[in-house]
Amino acid sequence: MEDRPAPHSAPSPNGQKILVVGAGIGGLSAAFRLQRAGYSVTVLESAAHVGGRMWTEEIDGYRIDTGAALLPDSYHEMRRLIRDAGLTEDVQPSGDVYGFLRDGTVHRFGKHLPLRLITTGLLSPGSKLRLLRLAADARRLKDRIGFRDLPLVPEADESCTGCADRRLNQELFDYLIEPLSTNYYFAPPEELSMTHVYLAATAALGTGYFNSPKGMSFLPRGLAEQLDVRHHSTVHSVEEEEDGVVVHYTDHLGDECRESAAGCVIAVPGPEVSGIWPGIPAALRSYLARLRYSTCLHVSFGLSERPSEPSTWIFVPRREFPGGLGLCLDHNRAPGRAPHGKGLLTLYWPTHLSEALHDEPDADVTARALRDLERLGLFPGLRHRIEMTRVSRCRPCVPLTHPGSIAELKEAVHSLDRTSRITPAGDYFSFGSTNAALASGEAAAMRLAVALSAADRTRR
Repeated sequence: MEDRPAPHSAPSPNGQKILVVGAGIGGLSAAFRLQRAGYSVTVLESAAHVGGRMWTEEIDGYRIDTGAALLPDSYHEMRRLIRDAGLTEDVQPSGDVYGFLRDGTVHRFGKHLPLRLITTGLLSPGSKLRLLRLAADARRLKDRIGFRDLPLVPEADESCTGCADRRLNQELFDYLIEPLSTNYYFAPPEELSMTHVYLAATAALGTGYFNSPKGMSFLPRGLAEQLDVRHHSTVHSVEEEEDGVVVHYTDHLGDECRESAAGCVIAVPGPEVSGIWPGIPAALRSYLARLRYSTCLHVSFGLSERPSEPSTWIFVPRREFPGGLGLCLDHNRAPGRAPHGKGLLTLYWPTHLSEALHDEPDADVTARALRDLERLGLFPGLRHRIEMTRVSRCRPCVPLTHPGSIAELKEAVHSLDRTSRITPAGDYFSFGSTNAALASGEAAAMRLAVALSAADRTRR
């Protein structure tokens, strides 16, 4: 994809007021683009901070990303927004080595280690040949797989298990598809369509990465500093009128407010959209009612010294460990994640276990994480190097496609009224990622600008 400025319509906004509900990366990207186009934009956010799942906590010199963790170079929309927002100096290349565990050995791959796929002991020769089929399928779909256009790949609606039976084999399923599903989406492949695998393969594997020493929150914070964001503002309803919209919300003082605007972008998690938008199209309401999200519970350990492992992320298949899990060596992602010479290691569980542990006390969750790490045996003596622990909970986390969901999404997208003054944004329109949410926000900004421009022309 060419790195070019985001396209805009040519409206004459004359400072028209726009309200954006939600200060996650989708809402902030919509607000930024609309403000750049000349609108007067206010963002209403219920939480105390911006970013949603793209947030970073700082504890004792450690920076812990509480949601999103990886930024592939294929995130072209994010790269462009970073440049346009003047935040380019905040990012730098990131660690790009993945490790897959088999029989106690970590097999490593990355942008600069592609030949390892030929020589690796992770897969048998027969599986390596069959892997070419998966690569060919992903390459064939690459031009139609994007962060805005998921409905363009209906053939990817096939189940992971069905594709593995038809095109691959059990070994590839066990040591590639299953760990990818567990670590990217925190869900077992039996519940997912191949959409997830193709998107992971084309968006992340074999590419480089970037990140910020400030943590993942560098981007939402950087955007928010350029916008009018009102925190502790809980929106109850967004309704369209003949020449505008009315938003009802409770402000930071607990007062009930009614605010009018020319238009509104609703950028909240999918499960919340129908509750605040009475006029939501029926097909979109139906799609969101069936949409499932994963849950992610993870535990970070600050270490007095760094392990020698060079991987940024280690995939642990469920054939190697009950239920499977993921490990991130955060200090290998980017400088600034841990104090000089120290390490930061985060353990991620898949949804079923994250749900089971979600409401348990932090001490019990931390003890379980430490037992699992010691059972893996990859980091001997780890317990004696721990000087900080943090439990992070992310629910809802990643929207999950199931076999047949692309057809449902296509119907939902087509149901959107292009003349409406209310438009939604969210990663549920595509691949569950920060870049998908961002791209959706930019697309929502464009739709709304076009709709308002058309309304202005009609009035004239």
